[in-house]
Amino acid sequence: MVEKSNLKDEAVKKQNVTIKDVAKKAKVSTAAVSYVLNGVEKVNNETKLRILNTIEELGYVPNNTARNLAKRQGRLIGILIPIKENYKKTVLTDNPFYQEFISGVEYGAREKGFSTLIIGIENEEDCLNALRDSELIGVMVLGAISGTLYKKLHDVSIPVVVIDQENTDDRFYYINTDDEQGAYIAVKYLIEKGHKNIGFLSGNLKYSIVHRNRFEGYKRALKENNIELREDFIIQTDVTYEGGINASSYIKEKRHELTAVFSISDIMALGLIKGLHRQRINVPKDISVIGFDDIKSSRYFIPELTTIRQDIFGKGEKVVQIVTEGSNEPNKREFIIPVELVERESVYEFREEDDR
Repeated sequence: MVEKSNLKDEAVKKQNVTIKDVAKKAKVSTAAVSYVLNGVEKVNNETKLRILNTIEELGYVPNNTARNLAKRQGRLIGILIPIKENYKKTVLTDNPFYQEFISGVEYGAREKGFSTLIIGIENEEDCLNALRDSELIGVMVLGAISGTLYKKLHDVSIPVVVIDQENTDDRFYYINTDDEQGAYIAVKYLIEKGHKNIGFLSGNLKYSIVHRNRFEGYKRALKENNIELREDFIIQTDVTYEGGINASSYIKEKRHELTAVFSISDIMALGLIKGLHRQRINVPKDISVIGFDDIKSSRYFIPELTTIRQDIFGKGEKVVQIVTEGSNEPNKREFIIPVELVERESVYEFREEDDR
């Protein structure tokens, strides 16, 4: 006869088995175990059988999240979004890019039978608790978060996809845009249109790898065409519509030198055009402006904005694909979204004889 105390001890041992224990024993990643538990057809049959045998051997009991997912309930993809210090704004309020991106995530999730859950990051511990308590199959990180939170995300036993950040950890997936090449294409286009005195409108270069990569593309185009890089042509401000408006006053002071401006985001470019218009400076006749992103507003503005297009909506759909299916290439952790030039109305062909 088996004593009750022994049965109790055995039950406790089974409860203490974690998904990491299963992964270690089966010699696979925690993501692979998660895929098997969630019914995602991304693991080959041999590996799947090994994982299932290990689960049985260790007596691993999936938590409520895994059980609900197996029943096709609570099929959620989490979206982590930093909240600014005043607790009233997130990246969603400052730039339409993020709204279009999340629309792509939501559509992609809905097409696959999933839903999305936006989690605002105010307190890191509360954020982690929300991740543990929510029924998530995966999570994406949108916007810059602290190094401490990144480290804590290592303990999350679901796929983590990081958007527009430097690839520094092989435990996460990364989706980035070909920022350096896009900026290079934009500035090269301005040069081909006769511009040599080209401003660079950006957010703080210190805090964003996206901004720095676009700055590298700007510099490469200038260097290839033997154009001097001038520090006074580099303008850093908030990556918002208001930031672009604020930059217009400085650019007005430089209007007899600058003939064109490359903005690292469309929303800043639109603000700049508005600010210049208020000061009776015409775009593109007086100053040409080119943006980056191709948000929907860029084609409705007057003038319509010439820009570098990235597939924002498709980028969101790609997140869902990675969360639900993983990578088609086992060792591939970073995915680069291509870019292309979209010519509209905000760039003027500059001639030396033009009256400045």
